[in-house]
Amino acid sequence: MPNALAEYITGEVKRIYAVNDKVHFRIKGDDCITGSQYYYFKMNDTSANTVIDAKNWYSMLLASAMAGKPVSVKVNSCPTEGSVEISYLYQEY
Repeated sequence: MPNALAEYITGEVKRIYAVNDKVHFRIKGDDCITGSQYYYFKMNDTSANTVIDAKNWYSMLLASAMAGKPVSVKVNSCPTEGSVEISYLYQEY
């Protein structure tokens, strides 16, 4: 999907929870995710790069939450229902 159609959301981590093969999280003050929706990424994707990314993203979320520093997430679009899988996660320093 072209970047022009993508959504970029930045803020402090509000909540993180891991269940089964996914890590779910929310960002404080986020208007894209509402109600019981969450951003998520999969920890057990079979692609080697994706597994490495997921471990790094999980570490980044935990460190950002502990430090009270914002993270940014990219999704293809804000969901109308259900949770949304992220394209990537990053942090500005």
